[in-house]
Amino acid sequence: MTNRALLDRYAPILFHYDLYPEHIESWGKVQQVQTNRGMFALKEAHMNRQQGELFVQVMRKLDRLGYRQMIPILPTKYGEYVLSTDDRTYYLMPWIEEEPYQGRTSREEKIMDQLGIIHRLTAKTDDYPKETIDEAYQSLLKRWDMRRLDLERFADQAEGKTYISPFQLTYLTHVHQMLLMVEDAKRHLKNWYDICLEKGKYRTVLCHGKASRKHTIFTASGDPILFNFERASMDTPARDLALFCRQSFGYNLWDEEEMVRWFGTYDRNITLLDEEKELLFGYLCFPEPVLFSLQLYLQQNQDKPEIYHVQRLEKRFHMMRKVQRLKGYLIKQEEQTPQFEQQ
Repeated sequence: MTNRALLDRYAPILFHYDLYPEHIESWGKVQQVQTNRGMFALKEAHMNRQQGELFVQVMRKLDRLGYRQMIPILPTKYGEYVLSTDDRTYYLMPWIEEEPYQGRTSREEKIMDQLGIIHRLTAKTDDYPKETIDEAYQSLLKRWDMRRLDLERFADQAEGKTYISPFQLTYLTHVHQMLLMVEDAKRHLKNWYDICLEKGKYRTVLCHGKASRKHTIFTASGDPILFNFERASMDTPARDLALFCRQSFGYNLWDEEEMVRWFGTYDRNITLLDEEKELLFGYLCFPEPVLFSLQLYLQQNQDKPEIYHVQRLEKRFHMMRKVQRLKGYLIKQEEQTPQFEQQ
């Protein structure tokens, strides 16, 4: 889209901020807006009105708690922090230029440190009746059982073919191991359920929901600044950590010792409870990334060459094997010391 077209499209939105753009450059869902008052980032988000209100509440809560390692959102001249049209939602931030990262500590470890700080600042423990714990357990168990059926269904269909495609052959080679991982995940989920029942309590924290390199800017001093809290919510820390780890597995220069350092850094801010560790292991063991590759293949097998899907699937299988080794390593470390400790 040309600069003229971008100006025509976003000028009415920016008018609410008393900003008159001189130049706009598109960075996907974020527009870099140059004005005589400086540079700004206009984000187009997929949030309905209720999600937008929750997003603003999250940002205000973090600000009240003194958390500063995030990009703030700016109000309009009418005091609104989110603008909603018929089908789009927008919010404005100052533009922060990312600097080349020169730190010795991995970027993931620094992000994990920030998650630990956010979780510590917002942690709350409530009494939960057995019915609530039952409902949470049965809901996730049902979802995982349905996903297991998806894995088995595709395997059965592939085995029934006269000609098996390269993707199907690759899938059949590894599917048995993935099914074992499903059962392992369910075992950890049952452990989580039993501990929660015994305690009758459940801890929640503010989860970022999308923490990753893609949603972090590093300053010249190597400090991380988080953004995109659009899916933040109060939930178990295990979910936030599992989502972050999955997002980070694509950067495959990590090993088990590196991952233990991540959790050691997190632990210095807030220590995972036994039931949270069980749930984290369950989330990590469940082969969700493989299912994502399978769904993509079924939806786009005519749009991408077969080799693309085969290579993508192989990477997911390799990742899950690394996760299994990682889980074993973390459990071994846990048996040696009562907490995740930095190595």
